[in-house]
Amino acid sequence: MSVIICTAVFLTCLITASISDIRTKEVSDIVWWIALADIIVYELLSQESLKAWPLFESLLIIFIQQKIMSRYYGRADSHAFSCCALFWAVSGKCLEMHVLHMTVSLVLLTAVQFARHNIGPAWKLKIPIAFIPYISVSFTLVQTASNIVK
Repeated sequence: MSVIICTAVFLTCLITASISDIRTKEVSDIVWWIALADIIVYELLSQESLKAWPLFESLLIIFIQQKIMSRYYGRADSHAFSCCALFWAVSGKCLEMHVLHMTVSLVLLTAVQFARHNIGPAWKLKIPIAFIPYISVSFTLVQTASNIVK
């Protein structure tokens, strides 16, 4: 039951970030601090202890997200991907879930923006849009699919 509550709190943080990103194009850092605290509680309440390899993978992903990828799509988007990587590190399947999550996010973004005719030359967006809603939806899709496959 407590794992379900932690997952709900995490999803609430992603929804809050999505709404903020859509409305103001900014996300308060407090959202990510709440998400981080929730992940720590999730780890403490989960039945498995965090293993060294998934922790290493998540730290590597966070480094890449914060130092490299944030230049391409923004700091809040990098925070969202980093929090999702930490969330999956608790379940022991960080790297594969992160790669799948990023792929689904980008495919979803491309499909929707292509349908809206918002993709210009060199596959760049004509009008910038909020990316965190796509990150949030793809997180939910990947998480749901991984629970079904279990």
